[in-house]
Amino acid sequence: MVTFMPEFWDMHVHTARSFDAQAKPEEQLARAEEMGFTGFAVTNHCDVNVQTLEAIRETFLADGEDVRRLQESGSPVRVLQGIELGEPLEDLPYAEEMMGLLPYDYVIGSVHNSPGQEDFYFMDCSAIDLDAALVPYFETLIQLAQWGKTDSIAHITYPLRYIEGKYNRKVELSRYSDLIDQLFGGIIAKGLALEINSSGLRQEIKRPMPDERFIRRYYELGGRKIIFGSDAHQSQDFGAGIRECMVLCRDIGFTHAVYFQNRREFSYELGIGGSQP
Repeated sequence: MVTFMPEFWDMHVHTARSFDAQAKPEEQLARAEEMGFTGFAVTNHCDVNVQTLEAIRETFLADGEDVRRLQESGSPVRVLQGIELGEPLEDLPYAEEMMGLLPYDYVIGSVHNSPGQEDFYFMDCSAIDLDAALVPYFETLIQLAQWGKTDSIAHITYPLRYIEGKYNRKVELSRYSDLIDQLFGGIIAKGLALEINSSGLRQEIKRPMPDERFIRRYYELGGRKIIFGSDAHQSQDFGAGIRECMVLCRDIGFTHAVYFQNRREFSYELGIGGSQP
């Protein structure tokens, strides 16, 4: 019998190179070592609709130096160079230039706002028209999946973190089930990974993004490619909730998850340790 150790990957981690994060790169690495993670990706924000190309280029060149320093530190944790490409469809030349700036291991595609609106993070969601906000949001995610140049699509229920979590407004998501099915169909057709973002477990919404009902629906539609991320902006949040999300996905029927290196997909078993022949 050959004993094997389970793998744990956090593929959505921010450092202070992101405008809304505080963690130093070395703090995230130390936390990964403490928690026994196999590896993680540094995926700082590149929001093409709010950050000038000149400024973000400088930020990511520095980010690349941070990652190289961690990679050369002698740590057993594998550190990958990533980027969270926010709203790339709003300026495709900008997005594609940034995708070529560094030798990325992993590119996240994400949407934080409906076209022409501000990030849900900044919005007063107490009285917004939910259909006017959510229909174009999901339509944009569908278009992002169809574009297909990222490796994953992140936190697809991001607006609910604020609408339901912060403002306590119930959203009847069955109204958007056709759009969500289209989104899952696009993710599957393009061979992208669906991110299971654990950050909601530590926030007011108290569930991952997407939550169990949508992960199950993705599975029902034939989706098998999942990737885990804590979306940690502080070192104490590194890896938080990922083990719980792994258990949830195993219970649904998933047997493997993926991570990316050199933009190539690698699979690992959703296990908790043990042995195999």
